[in-house]
Amino acid sequence: MRAALYGKGALIRKTYEYLERSGVENLGVLEDRVEDLVLSEGYPGARQADESTMDPDDAVILVAENAWLSFAVKRLCAAGFERICYLPYYYEEEGYEISDDSFVWIDPTLPRLEYIEYHVAWNCNLKCKGCTHFSNILEKEIFGDFDQFCKDLQRLQELFWGIYKIRLMGGEPLLNPQLAHFVAAARSAFPDADIRVVSNGLLLREDMEDVLDTMAACDAGFDVSMYPPTRHAISGMDKICRKHGVKLFVTPEVNEFRAFLDFDGAQKPEEVYASCPARHCAFLGAGVISTCSMPQLIPILNERYSCGIPVDPGDIIDLYEEGLDGEELLKRLRRPMAFCRFCAKEQRSFPWEPAGPGKAVLADWSVYGE
Repeated sequence: MRAALYGKGALIRKTYEYLERSGVENLGVLEDRVEDLVLSEGYPGARQADESTMDPDDAVILVAENAWLSFAVKRLCAAGFERICYLPYYYEEEGYEISDDSFVWIDPTLPRLEYIEYHVAWNCNLKCKGCTHFSNILEKEIFGDFDQFCKDLQRLQELFWGIYKIRLMGGEPLLNPQLAHFVAAARSAFPDADIRVVSNGLLLREDMEDVLDTMAACDAGFDVSMYPPTRHAISGMDKICRKHGVKLFVTPEVNEFRAFLDFDGAQKPEEVYASCPARHCAFLGAGVISTCSMPQLIPILNERYSCGIPVDPGDIIDLYEEGLDGEELLKRLRRPMAFCRFCAKEQRSFPWEPAGPGKAVLADWSVYGE
């Protein structure tokens, strides 16, 4: 096989040197610029690939930054390249040695999904007042179904060549004793993904070796939300993560929450969608997906308070719908939902505090505070 490289930075050099030692004929680095923006370039001593001498059967190996992969694939396809594979971004780090099995082939006829989140655990130990996922009012443990998750990942593989960001969340994912299995399954299905476990971190312990070692092996990090109780525990979390080689990302301090629901459904969906920070937060359920989590989570609030907020069937998409392809799914995920009329464009803020099932009231989520 003959292959050219596309990308830049330290990983280009590492991959180039690997090809020189392998049985692949190294055609060099394809250089590419858009005005002053450098998309792909070699380094001193590296050969420059000559596009005019490449055959249709020649491969292009992408070693671009993860955020650029979607754009790079489209650009290479537009230039007539059809055999494209990528080397996952984390191979730039020490401890990840390149082998022939490290390269992942892309089906360029499929799109890439930019973001998806999934509830590993629906309930939470912290029980924040006005929790946007209603985890504070759940009184029983609800965990994601691992077998269904694996099945749905397989279906997503049929629809998309990759996923840029996967967020395993809740609730509090550390409550789920199978968390390590979910992390490993996500990485196996989508080697390109930036995988994070979104957590308040308070349950993280040194003896959670299965979770920590799996996350390190899969290059999955923690996204820790800095709630007031977390502030005093973050140094301990950092120590544990450093010891096990797990990346730790921490948000700015969260000292207030926002009430966002208009129970009258009087909002204009197009206006709400246009300003909503969650409009790109596709939410994976059991065999279904929605533009955001609300259509799938609102039954929790409805059951608790009998508030009767309806869910339009069109807001929740069946992943196994006959004839559904990735491009059609993306179109349906990128438009206002009927549910958007229940989310207020202008929201009410209030100080953070815990409020479990015995203390929470429906007004905690009302934009009007009543």
